[in-house]
Amino acid sequence: MTDSDGGQLRIDYCAGLLTIQGVADKHGVKKTTLIDMAKRLGWVRKKKPSKTATKKIAQKKISRSSGREKKQSEITDDDGTTLSIDPDEYGITVQQAWFAYWFTVTKSRVEAYRKAGYTCQGNTAYAAASRLYRDVKVRRAIRDQEARTAKRYEADLDQVINQLMAIINADPNALSQYRRVNCRFCWGEKNHYQWRDLDEQLKAEKKAETDKKPPVDLTGGIGFVENMDPNPDCPRCQGEGIGETFYSDTRDLDGDALHYFAGVKESKFGIEILTEDKKAARIQLMQLLNFRRTERAQALDLQRLQLANEKLRAEINNLKQTGGDETIIVHNALKPPGSE
Repeated sequence: MTDSDGGQLRIDYCAGLLTIQGVADKHGVKKTTLIDMAKRLGWVRKKKPSKTATKKIAQKKISRSSGREKKQSEITDDDGTTLSIDPDEYGITVQQAWFAYWFTVTKSRVEAYRKAGYTCQGNTAYAAASRLYRDVKVRRAIRDQEARTAKRYEADLDQVINQLMAIINADPNALSQYRRVNCRFCWGEKNHYQWRDLDEQLKAEKKAETDKKPPVDLTGGIGFVENMDPNPDCPRCQGEGIGETFYSDTRDLDGDALHYFAGVKESKFGIEILTEDKKAARIQLMQLLNFRRTERAQALDLQRLQLANEKLRAEINNLKQTGGDETIIVHNALKPPGSE
């Protein structure tokens, strides 16, 4: 690398107009080499200003802490919602930070993608939102935001009850299934062996020719789909199909299944889906409901006593104002000592 190239490299790096990878590609160096060089030579990189049209940077407010002034910039959207995620802390763009924020609020990738200002629609939006959701930096921002939210709002009794109800009502089939699917002969032409596609069929023909075996049966055609239901009239499996175990993609769980799911355990015996204990959840739910009934009964008793005291106070005040010597009737009260 020449001195002039190194000088231009420093200018492009410090300007902050291109990404670090973009600067490295422009000058034909590796990204890691460029980062090490910048650290060694003390190059300071300017931050690239955000150009997101749907977001605006609010005026900086000055706050005083310990006698010193600190400037803090707030990023808000058109509805006045303040972004509580610092993009620079995670090395993401403002739009990606908005996606992370709205995902913690809506729990929907597509809804968060739309609210963040992205324009893709339909299946394209879901695919793009999924890629963004699985970005390592974005995921870290989401996890930290969810942790902050959890600390800010502790789960109250209603939330705990809802979670227990979700565990109890969750369908185990949403996590794992043992299902019966079609065999290779179920839907083939005249119930002959059916191939997945032409590529599989050609490979089988070539292998049979290489191994000097009889030609493979091609009369069943192609189009085999592994997860189709068995053919009840199949003469090979008698309509029972083939048994297989199926595990759902746990990254896409939501609703009751998300509360029911407790993790995955992989050992030499295979994969095990871990779940919450439905029986324990029922016991805990009954305990909480009994606690709530007791709490409400105590609240009603306290309210009843308060009303009785207010009535008694009103009777006493009435006697004081009239100056009469009428007997004061105390409802639900103990008899005074020596009255018997």
